[in-house]
Amino acid sequence: MIIAVLGDIHGNYEALTAVLQTAKQLGCDKYACIGDIVGYNANPHECLEIVRGLDMLGVVMGNHDSYTSDNRELLGFNPQAAQAVEWTRQQLSNEELSWLGALPMKRDIFLSAPPARFSLVHSTMDNPHMWGYIFDRFTAAASMQYQWTPLCFFGHTHTPLAFDKTDIVVGGTYEEIQLLPNHKYLINVGSVGQPRDRDPRAAFVTYDVEHALVRLHRVEYDIAGSQKKILDAGLPLRLADRLAVGR
Repeated sequence: MIIAVLGDIHGNYEALTAVLQTAKQLGCDKYACIGDIVGYNANPHECLEIVRGLDMLGVVMGNHDSYTSDNRELLGFNPQAAQAVEWTRQQLSNEELSWLGALPMKRDIFLSAPPARFSLVHSTMDNPHMWGYIFDRFTAAASMQYQWTPLCFFGHTHTPLAFDKTDIVVGGTYEEIQLLPNHKYLINVGSVGQPRDRDPRAAFVTYDVEHALVRLHRVEYDIAGSQKKILDAGLPLRLADRLAVGR
C-alpha cells in the first residue's frame, strides 16, 4: 500500500490536481490529509469536493478549516489571511461548512494489511486546538510526548521538516526517510497550495507501508493560473505574488 499524504491545500485547484496526477503515477491507492483544505486561494469548493471524493484514510482539521466553518472573530490572522477566510466563508454551502467544522483535530490510523500505525494532526499533538508551530526539535519533542504511534504526519508551517526520536530528538529537511523500529517520527508533509520553503512547487509525501519508506515529492503546476484566479476573486495581491517564490 502506498499512501499519499496531503496538506495545506488552501483552495489551490491547479496545485491539487497536479499533485493527484503525480500520486496516481506513483501508484498511490489511499490518501490522507493533515488539514487546511481551504483558505488563501480561489477554489475552496472545488478542492473540498475533490478531497471528499478521494479514498481517504483520514482527514483532520486545520486552522483555516476551523475558522472558515464558523463566524468566530479572526484573532491571530494577518489581514490577508483574514480577508481570504471571510471570502471563503461566502463560497461554501452550509453543508460544506458543517463538514469542515466536524473534522477531528487529530486522528490515529491503524492498518491491518500490511500492519502499520500512524497519526495525523495539523499543528501539534499536545495542543492541536492552539495551532502552535513546530519548527525545531524542542517544539517537536513537546508534541511527541503526546504521540502514541511510531509515525505522525503534520503541517501548518508549509515547510517540509522531519524529526526522529530515539533517546533525543533530531531533525531537519528531508527527501526520503527509511523508518526504523523503535524510533518515533514526526514528519511535516509540506504544502500543496502555498509552499513557504522558497521552492514554489507543490509538496506532498508518499508513505510506502510495505517498505516503511516516506518520500517527499515536489510537483510543478500552473502557478500563473492560480494567481489569476486569486486576483479575479478580489483577494489580496500578496497571496498571488507569494506563490511564485514559495514564501
